[in-house]
Amino acid sequence: MPHNGTIPENAPLSVLLFYAAMENGQSLSNYAQSINVGAISLRQFISGTSQRPRQRTLELIGEALDMPVEEVRWRMQLAPTAAPNFGEWLQAKMEGRFSRAKLTRATKISDGALRNYLHNQTLPDADQARRLAEVLGVPAYEMASVIIANTVQQHGGALAPARPATEERPAAVPAPATAELAAALPGSNHAPLPGAPTVPSLTPTAVGASDELRLLDLWRQLHPQARRATLNYIAMLLAER
Repeated sequence: MPHNGTIPENAPLSVLLFYAAMENGQSLSNYAQSINVGAISLRQFISGTSQRPRQRTLELIGEALDMPVEEVRWRMQLAPTAAPNFGEWLQAKMEGRFSRAKLTRATKISDGALRNYLHNQTLPDADQARRLAEVLGVPAYEMASVIIANTVQQHGGALAPARPATEERPAAVPAPATAELAAALPGSNHAPLPGAPTVPSLTPTAVGASDELRLLDLWRQLHPQARRATLNYIAMLLAER
């Protein structure tokens, strides 16, 4: 899936799959059928409850999203960002613009379904989410992110903390701390991970001290979930050697 300005580089797989179904105007069941993945398997990926997916399933998802299997595995470990309850979020988007009756007419979603959304009893499927996003003028990825955050929370999954609008740049890290990162991120011949700084090697013979500090600073700027996922992914690669 090509990325644009509305999709962050560290987008979780769960959100990307729901977003892809939205972009195709399909329900999750129909989207699963179109990419030759079982509907139950797809919903497990989206809810963050998939445990040991088959290699072929990962390959099919990678083909659908135009990304290598390694990136699919990496994005599986990224938690969606925390979001408000969908009903409250939807009500805020309707405020002063749409009554429930008016939104029903504009989206062709039943009044009963909208009532359930607003009361946090159910969540929209991908095709309904697309209609809501188009009528409300909400970016599709934002709609997908809020729905998936609510979905994962309902299934007892972990969410990444919402990032503040402005973040302070991390303070410079003392040189001795680079040894810890060097131990955690050993050099390898594998392709760099999406969203992670290119790290050919963190040994003094490969880069200077100033370069080490810059690489460490870049790594620390990643979202905490992305940092943990990076280390977990590298540990998995090392275990396969």
